[in-house]
Amino acid sequence: MVTRAAGYAGRKARLVDLYVANHRPALLAAEAPWYGIAPLAEQVEALAAHARAVPARVAVSADLAPDLLVPWRHPTLAVIYTDTALNLGATGFVRAEGRVDATVLVRHTADTTLLAAFEPWPRVARGLNLADPVQQIWDLFDLGGEDRHEGARRLRSAVLANEIALPA
Repeated sequence: MVTRAAGYAGRKARLVDLYVANHRPALLAAEAPWYGIAPLAEQVEALAAHARAVPARVAVSADLAPDLLVPWRHPTLAVIYTDTALNLGATGFVRAEGRVDATVLVRHTADTTLLAAFEPWPRVARGLNLADPVQQIWDLFDLGGEDRHEGARRLRSAVLANEIALPA
């Protein structure tokens, strides 16, 4: 039996914090680090175009997606969730040695909840499909660094205050 006293109704902050503390994305393979030289937004647009041609579903997460929702810092990396393994070699990317060298991290997953934002959050910004903002918060913390942690806290505050809206 579910009771209000024991549940999480009305405790959005607690639910977000539990997700960030306990969630781990279910991946079908290790994340694939890629490097590109174009501006990050152009890299992600090229990746999304490639995914449409494959076809594959993709969702953009940290650093780029939070900057589209709650701009604060200049994004330098993009985590991309996809339902299909993507080889970006033909799209101008080269394999990076690891996260520190990458501009894009591709995460292949069968978990469809990682491939789209949930209501009431925007699913698309600048023509790019977005991961859920709570997943974006998780990814910012996972990527690490004080700037990203501050970005995660700012995005968390916007989620809790229901202040995410795309410009018209």
